[in-house]
Amino acid sequence: MNRTILVTGARRGIGAALATGLAAPGTTLVLHHLAAADEAEAVAGRCRAAGAHARIVEADLSVPAEVLALAEAAGPVDVLVNNAARASNVWIDELPLAEWEATFAVNVTAPMLLSQALAAGMRDRGGGRIINVTSATVRLGGPSGPSYVSSKAALVGLTRSLARAFGPDGTTVNAISPGAIRTEGERELAGNAPVDEAAVDAAILHRQAVQRRLDPDDIVSTVRFLASPHSGAVTGQVIEVGGGLVHR
Repeated sequence: MNRTILVTGARRGIGAALATGLAAPGTTLVLHHLAAADEAEAVAGRCRAAGAHARIVEADLSVPAEVLALAEAAGPVDVLVNNAARASNVWIDELPLAEWEATFAVNVTAPMLLSQALAAGMRDRGGGRIINVTSATVRLGGPSGPSYVSSKAALVGLTRSLARAFGPDGTTVNAISPGAIRTEGERELAGNAPVDEAAVDAAILHRQAVQRRLDPDDIVSTVRFLASPHSGAVTGQVIEVGGGLVHR
């Protein structure tokens, strides 16, 4: 199938897994990164090994002009995966307005601008797929800070609104909500403090129905379905991929 797919935040973690998981002969992957060309190029290499064409594009998604430049560089696309996110663990009593605005710029405004810029091209190609990566913190309320949780909740609202707007053009808009996925970002959020990984794993598994830690590859098959022609009747949905994660 000849398709062009744009994945934001594709240098590592969930984004890298989604990019390589969507790579196939005849597919062109446009891989977005910010100041991580070597990592992004390594992911592009894995996509090429799967038979896809791949190229990397750098952009700061907190800057609207760069978001629009990314859309222009990607060209008409069939699938947009809004995966890039700004993490924030700043709690409300210390939260500056600048932190709130920067988090919303990357997590909500950039997906909106990319969807807006690329929707006409999808329509002209017979319809497309937009997949937004939100978070289980929207339902659970934490452990991330309020700017992150609120921005990911806004992304859910954007998903449902765009599904109504673009549905008549044959474009579906859905979101996936990962749970506790073991990624580099998870480790970085712990900072320099020593971490008892066994205790962290035990606490997470206590809250999951599936009794193993999840990794980025666990997200791939759901996104493959949402990106495929077989998902044409599914839109405006938030699909949780978290092993049955609950709040306890």
